[in-house]
Amino acid sequence: MNTTEHDESEGRRPPTTSTKEGAFELELTPSSFREWVRDQPGARFRPEAGRYHLYVMYGCPWAHRTLIVRALKGLERAIDIAAVHYRLNEEEGLGWTFSPDEPEPLYGLRRLRELYTKAAPDYSGRVTVPVLWDKREQTIVNNESSEIVRMLGGAFD
Repeated sequence: MNTTEHDESEGRRPPTTSTKEGAFELELTPSSFREWVRDQPGARFRPEAGRYHLYVMYGCPWAHRTLIVRALKGLERAIDIAAVHYRLNEEEGLGWTFSPDEPEPLYGLRRLRELYTKAAPDYSGRVTVPVLWDKREQTIVNNESSEIVRMLGGAFD
């Protein structure tokens, strides 16, 4: 089973299955955006201070580990963050939303799905955190936490 990201898109909880032993397991799909930040000539996404924005949900362990690496590497000034509200908006079917107390700083978005469709207008997949956003190219670089951790840990040296 692939357990890459915590996701509850558009107010629906991820599907679960039950094992023979009665344990429930999340059925998660692979991450959709899998580009890399590389410190190589000709790379589309190069490490540059101020170019990237990290979207997280503080209660999500997958997103939280990207915050830990960001702090350990001293990238707080190089990579800004925005957090979705800790509570998934299931009642209104909005999915991950930004709190009115902490609005989305780049575009004034209300829902994280809006960021996904800004990157890919026809996107209809799952909306997950964390998201590494490229402010210059106006697109999602990656939404797989383990890969974001490796990029933060190596590309920004």
